[in-house]
Amino acid sequence: MTKTYLDMMEDSLKKKIEVMQQIETQNIRQKNALEREGTPDDDAFDDAVQIKGDLIDKLTELNDGFASLYDKVKIELDNNKENYKDQIRRMQDLIRDVTDLSNTLEIQETRNKELADNYFSNTRKEMKRGKKSAAAALNYHVTMNKSSNIQPHFIDNHG
Repeated sequence: MTKTYLDMMEDSLKKKIEVMQQIETQNIRQKNALEREGTPDDDAFDDAVQIKGDLIDKLTELNDGFASLYDKVKIELDNNKENYKDQIRRMQDLIRDVTDLSNTLEIQETRNKELADNYFSNTRKEMKRGKKSAAAALNYHVTMNKSSNIQPHFIDNHG
């Protein structure tokens, strides 16, 4: 039974790596959307965020399943490591791959967060400038309308 659980754990780690690679792809899509010449590609960015959300849900399920399986075999593994050394070594290699991918994803997420923060900050600044320009234009328009209602007055003091 332990061998079956270990096979399932190994399979879970492989699936986790696949999902993490898909997240990496979506992180690259997000980066490209934010760095697009001119204006960012909001649709591509939003799509990548949605896909990543689904992938993160899958990762959570895989993590929970792995932890549940590990709880079932932990004592057997601790007591009989020699019997499962090859499979343990393979899983250790997979766990290293997962750790490396986790580090890569964390770096990508940090970079994308900075890009998004800059984009939103610039957008807010542009909106403020736009509001100020619109307010100035409205003020000018109102002032000009008022001034057109003022009749010219000639005051003749010589008279």
